[in-house]
Formats: sequence, C-alpha cells, structure tokens
Amino acid sequence: MTPFHDHSDTHLAGRVLERITDEHLTPRPRWEFILKNYFFWAFGALSVIIGAGAFSAVLFEVANVDWRLSPATHANFLSFFFAAAPFLWVGTLTFFILIGYINVRRTEHGYRYPLAIIILGAILTSITLGSGLYAVGLGAGLEESIGDHPPFYRPILIQQQSWWLAPEKGLLGGEVTQVAPNIASFSIRDFTGRLWKVDGSDLQTPDIAAIARGGIVRIVGPSVSTTSSAFHACFVFPWETSGIRRMPLPPPLAAISSTSRRSEPFEQSEICKNIHPYQQLRDIEWNGQ
Repeated sequence: MTPFHDHSDTHLAGRVLERITDEHLTPRPRWEFILKNYFFWAFGALSVIIGAGAFSAVLFEVANVDWRLSPATHANFLSFFFAAAPFLWVGTLTFFILIGYINVRRTEHGYRYPLAIIILGAILTSITLGSGLYAVGLGAGLEESIGDHPPFYRPILIQQQSWWLAPEKGLLGGEVTQVAPNIASFSIRDFTGRLWKVDGSDLQTPDIAAIARGGIVRIVGPSVSTTSSAFHACFVFPWETSGIRRMPLPPPLAAISSTSRRSEPFEQSEICKNIHPYQQLRDIEWNGQ
C-alpha cells in the first residue's frame, strides 16, 4: 500500500520554486535583519530622548508661570491658560512618544509587547529623563534656543515680559536699578530698556523685601499713559526664574531700612484700593512671597 501523497503541496512547492527562478530571488543575509532591528531600536530610543527634552521644556514653562497673578494679567483664567499652556512642547512630547512606539513595534520581537506597556514605558522614561534634564537647565536651553522660530509660538519668559510691559493696564516689570532710603521711591529698567521712576509710598513689608533683594520685579499699580515715565506701586512681586543656574544676586542696591514700616498690613491709599483684584493681590503679597 502506497502512502497518501498530497498533490496540492507538490504543486505549491513547484510554483514557489518557479517564481524564485523566474524573478531571480535570493535570500537576504542575516546581518541585514540584525541591522534593521538595531536601527528601529535606536530610532525608538532617540524618539524617547527627544520626548524627554520636550518634557523638560514643559516643566520649565509650568514652573515659570505664576498662576497666582493671572487675575492681574488676564481677563479670565481661560485666556491665561491658552496664553501660558505649553502646547508646543506637549505636542512634541506626544509625537515623539508615538514615533518611539511605532519603531519599537517594528523590531524583531516588538509585536509581543502590548500597546499599553510600550506607551507607558516611553512616557515614564521621558518623564524621568526629562526631569533630570530640567534639573541641569536643558529645559531653559531649549526654550531660549528655539526662540520665535516656530510660527505662533513665543518662549514663555518673553511671553510673560509682554504681559508686564503694559503700564496702561497698571502692569510694569523690570530690573531694580536704584532705591531711595525707606523705599520712598525706586527706579527700574523695563524689558525694553526704558527707565521708570516708581513711587513706593504705598508699599508694605513684603514689597520692600522684594525690592531689597534686587533683580527683576513685577509691579501692579494704577494705569498710566504709555508716554509717562512715572509709576505708582501698590504691589511688588519678585520675578524668580526656575530651572536656570544663575549667579547670586548682588547685595541690595541701597541701604534700605524697613524699621519704620509695620510688620503687619496697613491700609493703603484709595489709589491702590481701586486696583483689581485688590484683595487677592493683597493676600498673595502677605501669604505667597
């Protein structure tokens, strides 16, 4: 008795051999598959690293936006959110995490890993590495290097400077250049290089401390003409930049004596009481600095 023979298998094998012969097909070398596998792993890792850089920029933007002062700079929180949220960097982070996922899936055994595991691993790696990059100042470096090159994007520090260059809205920011005794008045140079003489008669102890430290400050007061060079300060908040290694501030610019000021809040002039939002800024002044 002859064993059963499947003629369909023989026919299929013949067709395969015929195609190999007709199309001159040759097997690919193993090194080609290995190189391709390494390429996809490397590109996937590079994508996650770029995502980590984007996350460090996200941290830098979030750390350097003073959400408490949003009622003074914007009409409502929604407009502030859309002005301050790091959409560019969040989009970049998401894009490169997806690119990393696609490349890992195309590696030799990448198909074995569940979608959730790859995405979660890429996100956690980007967050961990990005936090370290932010700590060494890379987030600030990315913000400064990218500048205004992407359309519809401005680095967060430049964006905020524009918010505090609005004396017609009662907002002024700049570097303290000169201080009179007891903060009766002081001078600042704003972000365009313009000098302002500021009346400090309504300032309280936390405001004086901010000025005494020197550096860049943000001032809230009554609105003035853009052609004016005088400003009345009701509140002064320090401008501290996180994620950037800077030299320590020099000693106070003048001998400042705050002994004549009360350590408790005192009633400010009617000029300041008409500032919006007065009570919220007053609470931040005494509790948040």
